[in-house]
Amino acid sequence: MSGFLRTVKADLLDRRMLPLVALVAVAFVGALAYVVLGGGSTPSTTAAARPATGVIAATGVAISPVNPEKAVAEMAGGASVQHQGTARNPFSALPQPKAKAAAATTAPSSSGAASSSSPSTPSSSGSAGASPTPTPATPSKPATPSKPKTVYHVAVLFGALPPGTTSTMASLTPFENLKLLTPLPSAKQPLIIFRGVTSGGKSATFTLVSEAILHGPAACLPSTTQCEAIDLRESQSEQLEYLSPAGVTELYELRIVSIVSSKASSAAIKSIYRGESKAGRELLGHAGLESIPDLRYSSQPGVLVFAVHRAFAARRRHGR
Repeated sequence: MSGFLRTVKADLLDRRMLPLVALVAVAFVGALAYVVLGGGSTPSTTAAARPATGVIAATGVAISPVNPEKAVAEMAGGASVQHQGTARNPFSALPQPKAKAAAATTAPSSSGAASSSSPSTPSSSGSAGASPTPTPATPSKPATPSKPKTVYHVAVLFGALPPGTTSTMASLTPFENLKLLTPLPSAKQPLIIFRGVTSGGKSATFTLVSEAILHGPAACLPSTTQCEAIDLRESQSEQLEYLSPAGVTELYELRIVSIVSSKASSAAIKSIYRGESKAGRELLGHAGLESIPDLRYSSQPGVLVFAVHRAFAARRRHGR
């Protein structure tokens, strides 16, 4: 064995073999230096270059290069149906919601401006955190109640006077608080109909339904020759003489006991209008006596005023 090694040594040290030996020694030294110095950086360089060149899987399917800003499909041909979202680092912290600003103590303005917690909406006043002063609402005015109106209540006595009986001895029927258009003495035997009072409650007015001869201080309307209605003041009385269908003369007396005023609300006035006698209105309509000569109703319930100026107050008295 030692002889073989001496032979090899002799051959290597031969002058003709020295260039070859030097070449082998240089190659060996270069390989050793490449392993020692370049081996540590080779994996990282390869790994860094790997995404750009792509990878061929063991199945033979080409996998697209990895892009950290683009999601990778987990199946072949899945790139066409995947959502185009961006990849997120699983180790980074999730975004936290911003803390809401403290609510303003004053009410928001009527224009509906956004609160100061929104960074994109500027404040209407131009200063950060300042709320506009709310405009106080104007209180609605309460409805003004209607003023009460004056109404009048008329009380009368009416009835027949038997022959030989004076007015002081006669037993007349009382009618308290006469309703408008009430026929007297009754709807079955209408002789007069109550129409209301004149302005200020000075007198009471009655329409004559049947022809009669008057005896007393009553004022005739429109005139003594065409007496369709009579006016009587408080405490005055008038006698009416009628001729019955049997041809017998009958005497009646109308006496005004009182004319009293009072204040009434709107509801009470409506009740007065609703309380008008329907029978009296029908009688006036059939006789064509709805209107009163020279008189008309005012805004006050049951109050009559003169439509035209009367030159004289026509009166018929007994003995004239």
